[in-house]
Amino acid sequence: MHIASTLGQRFSIIVGRTKWIPLIRENVIKYGFQDRLASFQAIGMGVLDFQMDPEETKRRILQAAQKAIEQDGAEVIILGCTAQSGFYQELQGVLGVPVIDSGLAALNYTEFLVNLRNEHGWYFNKKNEYQVPPREEIEAWNLSDIS
Repeated sequence: MHIASTLGQRFSIIVGRTKWIPLIRENVIKYGFQDRLASFQAIGMGVLDFQMDPEETKRRILQAAQKAIEQDGAEVIILGCTAQSGFYQELQGVLGVPVIDSGLAALNYTEFLVNLRNEHGWYFNKKNEYQVPPREEIEAWNLSDIS
């Protein structure tokens, strides 16, 4: 959602089934992106269904993305749990808008954060919410030093 918000004003999230929308909506609100959300579009498929007929999966994702763009005003599409590896590139070519592969986005965002720390010394503030547990707790739980 962070990445999508830098690439366009409003995004839509493509999901497999409508039952997953409430949980994802909670995260959209929790992370403060509700004003950027154009819509959710469900393709009516479960996770196992995605691989059974890849062409049908692609057809449904494309149809949902087109609806999100044309009817809901989405400028960026996020493939929620519907991600087909590499399919985002094919979709972008057809749709003409950025399409975010959520797995790839998470990996790239993590790399970005590591680079910020390594190159600039920027990291999570450890004074309040991200404070490292006391050494006694780390030792009592046999955890490695996470500082």
